[in-house]
Amino acid sequence: MKNGIAWWLGLLAASLAAGCVNIDVESKAKQFYVLQDTGRSQCQKPPGSGALLIDVLTPAAFYNANTLAFSKGAGSRGYYQYAQWTDRPANQIGLLVRDRLRQGCLYRQVALSGEGLTGEQQLSLRLLELYHDVSSSPGQAVIELDVQLIRRDAARLIAQKTFRVTAPAAGFDAKGAAAGMNQALTRLLDELAAWLAQQPRG
Repeated sequence: MKNGIAWWLGLLAASLAAGCVNIDVESKAKQFYVLQDTGRSQCQKPPGSGALLIDVLTPAAFYNANTLAFSKGAGSRGYYQYAQWTDRPANQIGLLVRDRLRQGCLYRQVALSGEGLTGEQQLSLRLLELYHDVSSSPGQAVIELDVQLIRRDAARLIAQKTFRVTAPAAGFDAKGAAAGMNQALTRLLDELAAWLAQQPRG
């Protein structure tokens, strides 16, 4: 009996030393988080010419789940058990890109595909990654988004770029991960707006 207890204690100690513990230390009740842009600002000059249509392409399925994702290392992914997004990330990112660009000065009109706008240009978005890197505490949020700017009447690619942004997690749990992802997304939107400002709009 004593040998059995000692064996289990040894196994537990080894697991703890190897980091085999649940990083989600919040209560075992579902928590819902909102993916947000925390850095929006209203344009202080007249908007530019032209209209932009945003098309949200089919994302990487794993990262578009309602559940927050994490990674303990290269090639390893998992989901938080009790933490969920209020909306699927790809849909929410499309809305946030639209709202950010509407508040900017680049275009006269900005809308999502299906909202009834016919635009000269199209911005296609594909979510590639969105997760909490927990290889070290408190970890960092990672987001990767591929974008293509297209001239619609000529079906011509104007420019393409893959944005990858990281930000420190606010804590070693789902709440901290969500806060870090909001920070990373805000930085990505800053970079996206600056990149679009360099592209032709005629």
